[in-house]
Amino acid sequence: MTTKDLPGTSLFVPHRPGEGWWGGLNDDGLHMPFGRAPLSRDLARDLSGNQGAPLLLSDQGRYLWSDAPFAFEVDGTGLRLRGEARLEEGFGTLRGAFLAASARHFPPSGTLPDERLFTRPQYNTWIEHGYGGTQEGVLAYARGILDHGFPTGVLMIDDNWHRGYGHWDFDRKRFPDPAALVRQLQEMGFPVMLWVCPFVSPDSEEFRWLEKRGLLLLDASGQVALRRWWNGYSAVLDLTHPGAVNWMNEQLGRLQADYGVDGFKLDAGDPIFYRADDRMVGVGGPAAQCEAWARLGLRFPLNEYRACWKLGGQALAQRLKDKAHIGTSSASPA
Repeated sequence: MTTKDLPGTSLFVPHRPGEGWWGGLNDDGLHMPFGRAPLSRDLARDLSGNQGAPLLLSDQGRYLWSDAPFAFEVDGTGLRLRGEARLEEGFGTLRGAFLAASARHFPPSGTLPDERLFTRPQYNTWIEHGYGGTQEGVLAYARGILDHGFPTGVLMIDDNWHRGYGHWDFDRKRFPDPAALVRQLQEMGFPVMLWVCPFVSPDSEEFRWLEKRGLLLLDASGQVALRRWWNGYSAVLDLTHPGAVNWMNEQLGRLQADYGVDGFKLDAGDPIFYRADDRMVGVGGPAAQCEAWARLGLRFPLNEYRACWKLGGQALAQRLKDKAHIGTSSASPA
């Protein structure tokens, strides 16, 4: 086995005869193995709405790993990488390369997410209601599942159950008795998860409280960053700040204590909502924010993520991104 350190801003790894490469972005599965056609990706800028990792695996038993995001290009001659990476060789096969990389860089934690996420169906109100969910509508959705002979499973109450982004409590006009709603769903056999995100609506009490304590992401000028996302413009928690993580944990813990909620769908967190020159307490740029958002879910066995950076081997339920669909009153995020 040989190890080569590859610092600097550019490196070239020639293909071996018949060699293919795998990894980088989960959304690129259709293009793997890389090498059959030209392809370029920048893992620091865009995860294509799904999971990513600074790992490229060869089906001839070698791999490239970096602790930070990198950009790469691949064509018929080889793989070009911009950034810092480490090339490890001598593991025989694709499986051997993956097992070696996993053991060294992201060993399994030994803990699984709640097995109900895999052994039973997952139901989500987004397809049924979009932004228009109500307490009675959610109950009708659950009854319809049973009436049509489908088995019970985890039921996720998606976006707009709350009073505002960052104001993580039920809107009582549409959900007048959330504790009763959760209890009824659980009695019907549905564990209940709520949708949340790291955004905070401006001009809100939560925004003012968080800004005063320095818990919001700042832009390059030192002002609170307001970012465009699929629901408009919002401030963003600086999840590299322990205080912001503690605040979000308090909100989620209160929802469990007050209403008996079982877990959370933690949406967004994509690196595209952050910028390299943002001012944050921690280091690592957009990828660090994405990773910190994912780490927050580790304390909740019933968790679900669409976007994630690294954290292979951890007890996180990570799904494929949304597919095109019809039937909702509003467009779905990617």
